[in-house]
Amino acid sequence: MSTVIKKVFTKIVLLLRYFPFDLFIKIRSFIYRRIFKSSSGKFNILDSVVINHPQNVSIGNRVSIHQFCYFDAQSEIDIGDDVSIGCGVTMITSSHNFMKKDQAIKDQGVICKPIKINDNVWIGSNVTILQGVKIGKNTVIGANSLVNKDIPENVVAAGAPCKVIRER
Repeated sequence: MSTVIKKVFTKIVLLLRYFPFDLFIKIRSFIYRRIFKSSSGKFNILDSVVINHPQNVSIGNRVSIHQFCYFDAQSEIDIGDDVSIGCGVTMITSSHNFMKKDQAIKDQGVICKPIKINDNVWIGSNVTILQGVKIGKNTVIGANSLVNKDIPENVVAAGAPCKVIRER
């Protein structure tokens, strides 16, 4: 698909992201399927979801992304199959570089690292996932968690910072 058409689709989806009805969920899925880096099968993106740089997002089959999520995909976000993402989840793939004390932080640029969410993951409401994180398959992330390190598979994890609570 040409770059011009992808840009047009991106602008259309910006207009449609606040419409809550089933018809608009299907229209959003139709448009995102064409502008995501890759998509397989069916997925639902509910209203009021903001995805910056959707061309860097790969999404699997049977994924649901609920209201008020924000994905800043300056680097890749890869979401596996059967993933449920609760309301208000934030995924940020970039961070400011701040190592030079003699230079303004704004002038030091950003560091981008991908986020990977494996199959069969449930991410609770208001979770923040930071750059470079990998979440293992069959994992549950509790509400209001801050995920700043990798989470292994087959666990329940929660907290700020997010830590493994128990195995599943």
